[in-house]
Amino acid sequence: MPKNSDEVVERYLAISRAIAGQLDYETVLSQVAKEVDGLFHPDHMDVAIILPDRKDCSVSFEVGVRTGWSLKKDPAPLSISPIRSLLWGEVPNLLTGDACEDERFHFDGAFDAPIFDAQLRSRLHVPLRIQGVVHGSLNISSHEKDKYTQDDVEAAQQIADLLAPYIYALIRADQAKNAARAEGTARAREESLRLGALRLTEGMEKERRRIGMDLHDQTLADLTRISRHVSRLGRRHAGMASEMAKLNGEISTCISELRRIIEDTKPGVMELFGFAQAVEAQLERSVAGIVPAIRTEVRDSCSSLLDACPESLRTTLFRIVQEAINNAIKHSRPSRLVVSIDSDARFLTVAVRDNGSGIVAENRRSTGGLDHMRVRAALISAEIAFLPNQRYGGTRVVVNLPLRELHVESAVPTDTANVRPEALYVSAPDDGGNRIWRT
Repeated sequence: MPKNSDEVVERYLAISRAIAGQLDYETVLSQVAKEVDGLFHPDHMDVAIILPDRKDCSVSFEVGVRTGWSLKKDPAPLSISPIRSLLWGEVPNLLTGDACEDERFHFDGAFDAPIFDAQLRSRLHVPLRIQGVVHGSLNISSHEKDKYTQDDVEAAQQIADLLAPYIYALIRADQAKNAARAEGTARAREESLRLGALRLTEGMEKERRRIGMDLHDQTLADLTRISRHVSRLGRRHAGMASEMAKLNGEISTCISELRRIIEDTKPGVMELFGFAQAVEAQLERSVAGIVPAIRTEVRDSCSSLLDACPESLRTTLFRIVQEAINNAIKHSRPSRLVVSIDSDARFLTVAVRDNGSGIVAENRRSTGGLDHMRVRAALISAEIAFLPNQRYGGTRVVVNLPLRELHVESAVPTDTANVRPEALYVSAPDDGGNRIWRT
Protein backbone atom coordinates (compact mmCIF):
# COMPACT_ATOMS: atom_id res chain seq x y z
CA MET A 1 0.00 0.00 0.00
CA PRO A 2 2.28 2.86 -1.24
CA LYS A 3 1.74 6.15 0.48
CA ASN A 4 1.50 9.55 -1.12
CA SER A 5 4.57 11.41 0.14
CA ASP A 6 2.72 14.70 0.68
CA GLU A 7 0.04 12.90 2.65
CA VAL A 8 2.64 11.13 4.79
CA VAL A 9 4.46 14.40 5.54
CA GLU A 10 1.19 16.04 6.49
CA ARG A 11 0.39 13.14 8.81
CA TYR A 12 3.81 13.44 10.44
CA LEU A 13 3.27 17.13 11.08
CA ALA A 14 -0.21 16.44 12.45
CA ILE A 15 1.16 13.77 14.76
CA SER A 16 3.85 16.14 16.01
CA ARG A 17 1.29 18.86 16.73
CA ALA A 18 -1.12 16.41 18.37
CA ILE A 19 1.27 14.85 20.87
CA ALA A 20 3.13 18.02 21.83
CA GLY A 21 2.64 18.65 25.51
CA GLN A 22 0.80 15.39 26.24
CA LEU A 23 1.76 13.82 29.56
CA ASP A 24 0.65 10.19 29.46
CA TYR A 25 1.04 7.20 27.16
CA GLU A 26 -2.63 6.61 26.39
CA THR A 27 -3.27 10.24 25.41
CA VAL A 28 -0.22 10.25 23.15
CA LEU A 29 -1.25 6.96 21.60
CA SER A 30 -4.86 8.03 21.00
CA GLN A 31 -3.66 11.22 19.30
CA VAL A 32 -1.29 9.21 17.10
CA ALA A 33 -4.02 6.70 16.28
CA LYS A 34 -6.22 9.41 14.76
CA GLU A 35 -3.52 10.28 12.25
CA VAL A 36 -2.29 6.72 11.70
CA ASP A 37 -5.83 5.64 10.86
CA GLY A 38 -5.70 7.71 7.68
CA LEU A 39 -2.51 5.95 6.59
CA PHE A 40 -2.95 2.33 7.68
CA HIS A 41 -6.64 1.93 8.61
CA PRO A 42 -5.68 -0.46 11.45
CA ASP A 43 -8.10 -2.48 13.54
CA HIS A 44 -5.62 -2.52 16.40
CA MET A 45 -2.63 -0.45 17.42
CA ASP A 46 -0.47 -0.60 20.50
CA VAL A 47 2.85 0.55 21.88
CA ALA A 48 5.00 -1.82 23.90
CA ILE A 49 7.29 -0.09 26.41
CA ILE A 50 10.33 -1.78 27.94
CA LEU A 51 10.42 -0.83 31.62
CA PRO A 52 13.46 1.34 32.44
CA ASP A 53 13.98 -0.31 35.83
CA ARG A 54 13.16 -3.84 34.60
CA LYS A 55 14.77 -4.27 31.23
CA ASP A 56 13.45 -7.82 30.91
CA CYS A 57 9.78 -6.76 31.09
CA SER A 58 7.40 -4.61 29.10
CA VAL A 59 3.92 -3.08 29.33
CA SER A 60 1.47 -2.37 26.50
CA PHE A 61 -0.89 0.52 25.76
CA GLU A 62 -3.60 -0.25 23.17
CA VAL A 63 -6.00 1.70 20.96
CA GLY A 64 -9.06 0.10 19.39
CA VAL A 65 -9.39 -3.55 20.31
CA ARG A 66 -8.32 -4.17 23.94
CA THR A 67 -6.50 -7.44 24.49
CA GLY A 68 -4.72 -9.32 27.24
CA TRP A 69 -1.52 -7.45 26.42
CA SER A 70 -2.79 -4.23 28.02
CA LEU A 71 -5.29 -5.84 30.38
CA LYS A 72 -2.55 -7.82 32.08
CA LYS A 73 -1.93 -6.18 35.48
CA ASP A 74 1.69 -7.18 35.87
CA PRO A 75 4.49 -6.37 33.40
CA ALA A 76 5.09 -9.21 30.94
CA PRO A 77 8.56 -10.73 30.50
CA LEU A 78 10.11 -9.97 27.13
CA SER A 79 10.92 -13.67 26.82
CA ILE A 80 7.21 -14.51 26.27
CA SER A 81 6.39 -11.60 23.96
CA PRO A 82 5.47 -12.72 20.40
CA ILE A 83 7.72 -9.89 19.14
CA ARG A 84 10.63 -10.58 21.51
CA SER A 85 13.12 -10.75 18.64
CA LEU A 86 12.30 -7.11 17.81
CA LEU A 87 12.37 -5.92 21.44
CA TRP A 88 15.70 -7.69 21.93
CA GLY A 89 17.07 -5.84 18.89
CA GLU A 90 17.68 -9.03 16.91
CA VAL A 91 15.64 -7.93 13.85
CA PRO A 92 15.07 -4.42 12.42
CA ASN A 93 11.29 -4.91 12.06
CA LEU A 94 8.57 -7.54 11.72
CA LEU A 95 5.99 -7.82 8.90
CA THR A 96 3.50 -10.64 8.42
CA GLY A 97 0.44 -11.25 6.23
CA ASP A 98 -1.14 -13.61 8.81
CA ALA A 99 0.17 -13.60 12.36
CA CYS A 100 -2.16 -16.47 13.23
CA GLU A 101 -0.11 -18.73 10.99
CA ASP A 102 3.34 -17.11 11.23
CA GLU A 103 5.58 -19.33 13.38
CA ARG A 104 7.77 -16.36 14.40
CA PHE A 105 4.95 -15.24 16.74
CA HIS A 106 4.37 -18.66 18.26
CA PHE A 107 6.83 -20.59 20.42
CA ASP A 108 6.76 -22.46 23.68
CA GLY A 109 5.46 -20.12 26.38
CA ALA A 110 4.60 -17.28 23.99
CA PHE A 111 1.91 -14.86 25.18
CA ASP A 112 0.19 -15.14 21.78
CA ALA A 113 -3.45 -15.67 22.80
CA PRO A 114 -4.48 -12.05 21.96
CA ILE A 115 -3.46 -12.63 18.33
CA PHE A 116 -6.10 -15.37 18.00
CA ASP A 117 -8.67 -13.75 20.31
CA ALA A 118 -8.64 -10.48 18.37
CA GLN A 119 -7.95 -12.10 14.99
CA LEU A 120 -4.90 -9.91 14.37
CA ARG A 121 -3.69 -11.20 11.02
CA SER A 122 -1.78 -8.54 9.09
CA ARG A 123 0.78 -7.09 11.48
CA LEU A 124 3.75 -4.75 11.26
CA HIS A 125 6.12 -3.94 14.12
CA VAL A 126 8.83 -1.30 14.19
CA PRO A 127 11.15 -0.39 17.09
CA LEU A 128 11.10 2.77 19.17
CA ARG A 129 14.79 3.66 19.34
CA ILE A 130 16.55 6.34 21.38
CA GLN A 131 20.26 6.79 20.70
CA GLY A 132 20.29 3.40 18.98
CA VAL A 133 18.74 1.56 21.93
CA VAL A 134 15.36 -0.16 21.58
CA HIS A 135 12.97 1.11 24.28
CA GLY A 136 9.82 -0.42 22.85
CA SER A 137 7.84 -0.90 19.65
CA LEU A 138 4.99 0.54 17.61
CA ASN A 139 2.61 -2.25 16.54
CA ILE A 140 -0.13 -1.97 13.89
CA SER A 141 -2.57 -4.80 13.06
CA SER A 142 -5.55 -5.55 10.83
CA HIS A 143 -8.11 -8.34 10.67
CA GLU A 144 -7.48 -8.47 6.93
CA LYS A 145 -4.72 -10.74 5.61
CA ASP A 146 -1.77 -9.43 3.59
CA LYS A 147 -2.79 -5.82 4.09
CA TYR A 148 0.60 -4.22 4.78
CA THR A 149 3.73 -3.97 2.64
CA GLN A 150 7.34 -2.94 3.12
CA ASP A 151 6.32 0.62 2.20
CA ASP A 152 3.99 0.57 5.21
CA VAL A 153 6.85 -0.63 7.39
CA GLU A 154 8.99 2.30 6.24
CA ALA A 155 6.16 4.77 6.89
CA ALA A 156 5.50 3.24 10.31
CA GLN A 157 9.21 3.44 11.16
CA GLN A 158 9.24 7.15 10.39
CA ILE A 159 6.25 7.61 12.70
CA ALA A 160 7.99 5.54 15.35
CA ASP A 161 11.11 7.69 15.03
CA LEU A 162 8.93 10.77 15.49
CA LEU A 163 7.15 9.18 18.45
CA ALA A 164 10.18 7.71 20.23
CA PRO A 165 11.47 10.95 21.88
CA TYR A 166 8.02 11.64 23.32
CA ILE A 167 7.76 8.10 24.62
CA TYR A 168 11.26 8.36 26.08
CA ALA A 169 10.35 11.64 27.79
CA LEU A 170 7.27 9.98 29.27
CA ILE A 171 9.39 7.06 30.47
CA ARG A 172 11.76 9.47 32.24
CA ALA A 173 8.85 11.47 33.64
CA ASP A 174 7.35 8.27 35.02
CA GLN A 175 10.69 7.39 36.56
CA ALA A 176 10.89 10.81 38.20
CA LYS A 177 7.31 10.57 39.48
CA ASN A 178 7.88 7.08 40.85
CA ALA A 179 11.14 8.16 42.48
CA ALA A 180 9.47 11.21 44.00
CA ARG A 181 6.56 9.08 45.20
CA ALA A 182 8.94 6.53 46.72
CA GLU A 183 11.00 9.28 48.34
CA GLY A 184 7.84 10.90 49.69
CA THR A 185 6.67 7.58 51.08
CA ALA A 186 10.06 6.96 52.67
CA ARG A 187 10.12 10.42 54.17
CA ALA A 188 6.59 10.04 55.48
CA ARG A 189 7.54 6.70 57.01
CA GLU A 190 10.68 8.20 58.52
CA GLU A 191 8.73 11.16 59.88
CA SER A 192 6.10 8.82 61.29
CA LEU A 193 8.80 6.77 63.02
CA ARG A 194 10.45 9.95 64.29
CA LEU A 195 7.21 11.28 65.71
CA GLY A 196 6.44 7.89 67.23
CA ALA A 197 9.86 7.78 68.86
CA LEU A 198 9.39 11.35 70.09
CA ARG A 199 6.07 10.40 71.64
CA LEU A 200 7.79 7.45 73.27
CA THR A 201 10.48 9.79 74.57
CA GLU A 202 7.80 12.09 75.96
CA GLY A 203 6.25 9.10 77.72
CA MET A 204 9.63 8.15 79.15
CA GLU A 205 10.15 11.71 80.41
CA LYS A 206 6.76 11.62 82.11
CA GLU A 207 7.67 8.31 83.69
CA ARG A 208 11.00 9.78 84.86
CA ARG A 209 9.08 12.59 86.49
CA ARG A 210 6.67 10.23 88.16
CA ILE A 211 9.55 8.16 89.51
CA GLY A 212 11.28 11.34 90.65
CA MET A 213 8.19 12.46 92.56
CA ASP A 214 7.77 9.00 94.09
CA LEU A 215 11.41 9.01 95.19
CA HIS A 216 10.96 12.47 96.67
CA ASP A 217 7.68 11.79 98.43
CA GLN A 218 8.48 8.31 99.70
CA THR A 219 12.12 7.16 99.53
CA LEU A 220 13.69 10.52 100.37
CA ALA A 221 11.25 11.03 103.22
CA ASP A 222 12.04 7.54 104.57
CA LEU A 223 15.80 8.16 104.43
CA THR A 224 15.37 11.50 106.19
CA ARG A 225 13.29 9.83 108.91
CA ILE A 226 15.93 7.05 109.31
CA SER A 227 18.67 9.70 109.56
CA ARG A 228 16.85 11.45 112.37
CA HIS A 229 16.31 8.15 114.17
CA VAL A 230 20.02 7.25 113.89
CA SER A 231 20.92 10.66 115.32
CA ARG A 232 18.63 10.08 118.31
CA LEU A 233 20.15 6.63 118.90
CA GLY A 234 23.64 8.16 118.86
CA ARG A 235 22.66 10.66 121.52
CA ARG A 236 21.05 8.00 123.73
CA HIS A 237 23.93 5.52 123.51
CA ALA A 238 27.18 7.37 124.00
CA GLY A 239 29.23 4.24 123.37
CA MET A 240 27.80 3.96 119.86
CA ALA A 241 27.98 7.66 119.03
CA SER A 242 30.96 7.29 116.72
CA GLU A 243 29.47 4.38 114.74
CA MET A 244 26.09 6.12 114.59
CA ALA A 245 27.68 9.34 113.34
CA LYS A 246 29.49 7.41 110.62
CA LEU A 247 26.28 5.63 109.62
CA ASN A 248 24.40 8.92 109.61
CA GLY A 249 27.06 10.42 107.36
CA GLU A 250 26.61 7.62 104.86
CA ILE A 251 22.84 8.10 104.97
CA SER A 252 23.32 11.83 104.36
CA THR A 253 25.48 11.01 101.35
CA CYS A 254 22.72 8.74 100.03
CA ILE A 255 20.18 11.52 100.59
CA SER A 256 22.33 14.02 98.68
CA GLU A 257 22.80 11.60 95.79
CA LEU A 258 19.10 10.81 95.75
CA ARG A 259 18.26 14.52 95.62
CA ARG A 260 20.58 14.87 92.62
CA ILE A 261 18.88 11.94 90.89
CA ILE A 262 15.45 13.42 91.63
CA GLU A 263 16.53 16.78 90.22
CA ASP A 264 17.86 15.09 87.09
CA THR A 265 14.56 13.32 86.47
CA LYS A 266 12.76 16.63 86.15
CA PRO A 267 14.63 19.84 85.43
CA GLY A 268 12.14 21.94 87.35
CA VAL A 269 14.27 25.06 86.97
CA MET A 270 13.54 24.99 83.24
CA GLU A 271 9.80 25.20 83.77
CA LEU A 272 10.15 27.96 86.35
CA PHE A 273 12.96 30.09 84.91
CA GLY A 274 13.65 28.85 81.37
CA PHE A 275 16.14 26.79 79.39
CA ALA A 276 19.23 28.90 80.02
CA GLN A 277 18.73 28.86 83.80
CA ALA A 278 18.19 25.10 83.74
CA VAL A 279 21.49 24.65 81.86
CA GLU A 280 23.27 26.92 84.32
CA ALA A 281 21.87 24.93 87.25
CA GLN A 282 22.97 21.70 85.56
CA LEU A 283 26.49 23.07 85.12
CA GLU A 284 26.68 24.06 88.78
CA ARG A 285 25.49 20.65 89.97
CA SER A 286 27.82 18.80 87.62
CA VAL A 287 31.01 20.59 88.67
CA ALA A 288 30.21 20.89 92.38
CA GLY A 289 32.99 19.41 94.51
CA ILE A 290 35.41 18.80 91.64
CA VAL A 291 39.05 19.66 92.38
CA PRO A 292 40.57 21.56 90.70
CA ALA A 293 37.46 23.65 90.13
CA ILE A 294 35.91 23.91 86.68
CA ARG A 295 34.76 27.37 85.62
CA THR A 296 31.39 27.43 83.85
CA GLU A 297 29.54 29.94 81.75
CA VAL A 298 26.24 30.12 79.88
CA ARG A 299 26.06 32.56 76.97
CA ASP A 300 22.50 33.13 75.98
CA SER A 301 21.35 35.33 73.11
CA CYS A 302 18.03 33.70 72.27
CA SER A 303 16.87 31.07 74.78
CA SER A 304 13.49 32.83 74.77
CA LEU A 305 12.93 31.08 71.42
CA LEU A 306 13.29 27.75 73.20
CA ASP A 307 11.13 28.78 76.13
CA ALA A 308 8.23 29.34 73.70
CA CYS A 309 8.60 25.97 71.94
CA PRO A 310 6.92 22.63 72.84
CA GLU A 311 8.04 21.18 76.16
CA SER A 312 9.02 17.82 74.63
CA LEU A 313 11.47 19.51 72.25
CA ARG A 314 12.94 21.70 74.99
CA THR A 315 13.36 18.74 77.34
CA THR A 316 15.01 16.59 74.64
CA LEU A 317 17.48 19.38 73.85
CA PHE A 318 18.21 19.77 77.56
CA ARG A 319 19.00 16.04 77.82
CA ILE A 320 21.50 16.38 74.95
CA VAL A 321 23.21 19.29 76.71
CA GLN A 322 23.15 17.37 79.99
CA GLU A 323 24.90 14.38 78.38
CA ALA A 324 27.45 16.63 76.65
CA ILE A 325 28.33 18.30 79.97
CA ASN A 326 28.66 14.96 81.74
CA ASN A 327 30.84 13.56 78.92
CA ALA A 328 33.14 16.60 79.00
CA ILE A 329 33.64 16.34 82.76
CA LYS A 330 34.10 12.58 82.72
CA HIS A 331 36.38 12.20 79.71
CA SER A 332 38.03 15.54 78.99
CA ARG A 333 39.00 16.90 82.46
CA PRO A 334 38.57 20.55 81.42
CA SER A 335 39.21 23.68 83.47
CA ARG A 336 36.36 25.49 81.73
CA LEU A 337 32.95 24.65 80.29
CA VAL A 338 30.93 27.07 78.15
CA VAL A 339 27.38 26.53 76.87
CA SER A 340 26.19 28.99 74.22
CA ILE A 341 22.67 29.47 72.85
CA ASP A 342 22.50 31.40 69.57
CA SER A 343 20.45 31.64 66.39
CA ASP A 344 20.69 32.75 62.80
CA ALA A 345 18.12 32.99 60.03
CA ARG A 346 17.66 29.22 59.84
CA PHE A 347 18.91 27.53 63.01
CA LEU A 348 18.89 27.78 66.74
CA THR A 349 22.28 26.47 67.86
CA VAL A 350 23.30 25.16 71.26
CA ALA A 351 27.01 24.43 71.68
CA VAL A 352 28.79 22.83 74.64
CA ARG A 353 32.52 23.63 74.60
CA ASP A 354 35.40 22.64 76.82
CA ASN A 355 39.16 23.16 76.88
CA GLY A 356 40.04 19.67 78.08
CA SER A 357 41.97 16.81 76.55
CA GLY A 358 39.33 16.15 73.89
CA ILE A 359 36.78 13.33 73.65
CA VAL A 360 35.97 13.29 69.94
CA ALA A 361 38.51 10.67 68.84
CA GLU A 362 38.17 8.70 72.04
CA ASN A 363 34.42 8.38 71.71
CA ARG A 364 34.06 7.94 67.95
CA ARG A 365 33.61 4.22 68.48
CA SER A 366 31.25 4.72 71.39
CA THR A 367 27.81 3.16 71.31
CA GLY A 368 26.74 4.82 74.56
CA GLY A 369 26.39 8.50 75.38
CA LEU A 370 27.22 9.89 71.95
CA ASP A 371 24.78 7.54 70.25
CA HIS A 372 22.08 8.55 72.72
CA MET A 373 22.73 12.19 71.86
CA ARG A 374 22.52 11.43 68.13
CA VAL A 375 19.20 9.63 68.61
CA ARG A 376 17.77 12.46 70.70
CA ALA A 377 18.88 14.98 68.06
CA ALA A 378 17.22 12.96 65.30
CA LEU A 379 13.98 12.88 67.28
CA ILE A 380 13.72 16.67 67.12
CA SER A 381 15.07 16.92 63.52
CA ALA A 382 18.28 18.54 64.71
CA GLU A 383 21.84 18.13 63.41
CA ILE A 384 24.53 17.27 65.92
CA ALA A 385 28.29 17.42 65.43
CA PHE A 386 31.21 16.45 67.68
CA LEU A 387 34.11 18.68 66.71
CA PRO A 388 37.64 19.15 68.03
CA ASN A 389 38.57 22.64 69.18
CA GLN A 390 42.04 22.62 67.67
CA ARG A 391 43.01 26.12 68.74
CA TYR A 392 42.30 25.73 72.46
CA GLY A 393 42.04 21.97 72.86
CA GLY A 394 38.93 20.17 73.99
CA THR A 395 35.72 19.51 72.17
CA ARG A 396 32.69 21.29 70.78
CA VAL A 397 29.33 19.55 70.73
CA VAL A 398 27.16 21.60 68.36
CA VAL A 399 23.41 21.06 67.96
CA ASN A 400 21.69 22.90 65.10
CA LEU A 401 17.90 22.91 65.41
CA PRO A 402 15.92 24.26 62.40
CA LEU A 403 13.78 27.22 63.46
CA ARG A 404 10.80 25.64 61.72
CA GLU A 405 10.81 22.96 64.41
CA LEU A 406 10.31 25.66 67.04
CA HIS A 407 7.17 26.98 65.34
CA VAL A 408 8.60 30.51 65.64
CA GLU A 409 10.14 32.95 63.16
CA SER A 410 13.73 34.14 63.27
CA ALA A 411 14.26 37.48 64.96
CA VAL A 412 17.86 37.80 63.76
CA PRO A 413 18.72 41.01 61.81
CA THR A 414 19.42 40.50 58.11
CA ASP A 415 23.06 41.54 58.36
CA THR A 416 23.78 38.68 60.77
CA ALA A 417 21.75 36.05 58.99
CA ASN A 418 24.80 34.24 57.63
CA VAL A 419 26.80 34.20 60.87
CA ARG A 420 27.03 30.64 62.19
CA PRO A 421 27.16 30.40 65.99
CA GLU A 422 29.54 27.44 66.02
CA ALA A 423 32.40 29.72 64.90
CA LEU A 424 35.81 29.27 66.51
CA TYR A 425 36.41 30.74 69.91
CA VAL A 426 38.13 34.13 70.06
CA SER A 427 40.24 34.86 73.12
CA ALA A 428 39.45 38.02 75.09
CA PRO A 429 40.12 39.16 78.67
CA ASP A 430 37.34 39.08 81.26
CA ASP A 431 36.97 41.56 84.12
CA GLY A 432 39.47 39.61 86.20
CA GLY A 433 42.21 39.70 83.59
CA ASN A 434 41.79 36.02 82.72
CA ARG A 435 41.47 34.80 79.17
CA ILE A 436 38.01 33.61 78.24
CA TRP A 437 36.39 32.67 74.93
CA ARG A 438 34.00 34.67 72.81
CA THR A 439 32.20 33.42 69.73
